[in-house]
Amino acid sequence: MNLIGWFGIQNGVCGEAFTNGLQAMTGIHVPVVVSNTVWGLIMLLTAVFGMTALEKLDKISIPLLMIIMLFGLYLAFKIYGRQGLETETVQTMSFMGGVALSFNFTAVGTINAADYTRFQKSRKDTVKSVFYGVFPMGVITLIMGILLTKISGEYDISMVLIDVGLPLFGIAAMIISTWTTNSTNAYSGGLNIVMAFNLKDNKRREATLIAGILGIVLCNIGVLSHIEGVLSLLSYVVCPIGGVIIADYWIVGKGKKQNFRPVDGVNWCGVISWFIGALCAYFLVKVEFSGIIIGGIVYLILEKFMPSTSRDGICEQ
Repeated sequence: MNLIGWFGIQNGVCGEAFTNGLQAMTGIHVPVVVSNTVWGLIMLLTAVFGMTALEKLDKISIPLLMIIMLFGLYLAFKIYGRQGLETETVQTMSFMGGVALSFNFTAVGTINAADYTRFQKSRKDTVKSVFYGVFPMGVITLIMGILLTKISGEYDISMVLIDVGLPLFGIAAMIISTWTTNSTNAYSGGLNIVMAFNLKDNKRREATLIAGILGIVLCNIGVLSHIEGVLSLLSYVVCPIGGVIIADYWIVGKGKKQNFRPVDGVNWCGVISWFIGALCAYFLVKVEFSGIIIGGIVYLILEKFMPSTSRDGICEQ
């Protein structure tokens, strides 16, 4: 459900940017609901075709997005000058509030990353993709986002490009940035539906369609207008899953792939640990990322009494 909700949020961001940009460029107003639905279906179809389509999309879209962002930053400097960098910014939230919000933005994607990193040939390739790809690109885009916000007073690159008279580039920037991430949300959401309802692997496309359509519906009923609350709730729910995964694979299984094998059925120890972790984090600690620690600790305790059948007789010392 967390990925379905995240798909809806991203879909709404893209739909609003398309409506605003098209109106600025042509004067034609397309209802946001229509934009949400059309672009949601386009992103969803990419996910339905699987990893091959996602790979081709990333190869084209990511370099193009970087070019557009650099061009937008250049135009912002040219038009607004450097005054914004020297202007004191009025804070609208505390430092820790900003940290929490940033964490909430990345929690779902990080914990579900295994859905597509599983296609890597080795652990080394996974580490290389993070340190040579995800991490540097994340830092670069973060810096450009900070500079754009300071210079223009606008956090949305699409609105910056619209303001400087280039709505087409603004639309392209937002569509590309959401398309690349949102397709993986629908893809992972489909995988999770397959596993949760014990469907056959060849039903992944149908499950992906269901996940994406639900996300589009959430988007159109206004999930974006409650983005901070939704992100916080998603983090409370998804973080204990990360704690369970870490405890099961890296501590109980000692981080050895030969100590794990897929099995039919449900790992009730993991489900109970996730549930307790989410409840404690939400009602007692009231800190989103505490679910990782709580869920992991509960799993280590329960696993002593309810050992997972995924490593019966194969766990190496």
